[in-house]
Amino acid sequence: MRGVFSSVFDGSVAKVLDQVLYVGNMEQTIPMLAESTGLDYKTVKAAVERLEKCRLMKRGRKISNAQTYRFEVEKDLHQLIEWAENRKIAKNICHLK
Repeated sequence: MRGVFSSVFDGSVAKVLDQVLYVGNMEQTIPMLAESTGLDYKTVKAAVERLEKCRLMKRGRKISNAQTYRFEVEKDLHQLIEWAENRKIAKNICHLK
């Protein structure tokens, strides 16, 4: 099943955002995101860098050599989530006709 962002947008950033909605504010590493999204490491790293530039995610603590990243879903993504959910509903209604 596709998440709300993957239903509206294509690409790796949408898949990473869907994973964020699934796990909430939990810190994740790039390898964790790669495994959970089914994307390769380099693709996830590029998506994370884009999201970091947009200030939709923040660096968390380091665990050994791995940098964690966190999302403040309610604070940072609330309006985007609401928009994507409304867009998904509108898209589904259009397909019913």
